[in-house]
Amino acid sequence: MRKIFSLIIVFCFAFPVFAEKVNYDPEIKVDKNLTIPLRNYGVFAPASFSIYAIGLYVDGNEADNMKLKDADQPMAIRLVSLSNLLRMNKLISELRRGFSYGMSHDKKFLKTIQTRIDAFLDMLKNSGKKPSKYKKITFLYLPGEGTKVYFEQELLGVIKGHDFKRALFGIWLNSNCADPKLRDEAIKIRKK
Repeated sequence: MRKIFSLIIVFCFAFPVFAEKVNYDPEIKVDKNLTIPLRNYGVFAPASFSIYAIGLYVDGNEADNMKLKDADQPMAIRLVSLSNLLRMNKLISELRRGFSYGMSHDKKFLKTIQTRIDAFLDMLKNSGKKPSKYKKITFLYLPGEGTKVYFEQELLGVIKGHDFKRALFGIWLNSNCADPKLRDEAIKIRKK
């Protein structure tokens, strides 16, 4: 039994943790008058392989994660699956849990947007889409319009409200987010 346990431990640590390089578009073209540049990206790799990466698209030099989360300006987060093991139901479960972290467990606030959170999660669930390797889900926030949700290039729907955007983007940008390393990589201004 001890030998089997030792083999399992060796196997688990024989493969190094790596952060996969992701080829993000340098900008998101919203329309002929508006493009949003890629700030940077971070990779979520909780074990010995990468699950997904998020790219933050935002104009300007603001580097404060909370100000970025709360900003009422055009911006986007693009989630890229890095594994065929990522399933939509697992992603939805993590997003549902993430909303609480995104707003520092403020149950009173979350209650005010719960209907929109549910609509957002149902939109993903009912899309029939599979986030297999290198598939992209984009959350594009535009003031006055809301958060547009895309799977690859297909618009799945729009969730209204700056308050919803704050909670959604807070999943990855909030000071109390689940993965501070991912957040810090995504908000870091890249050298040109």
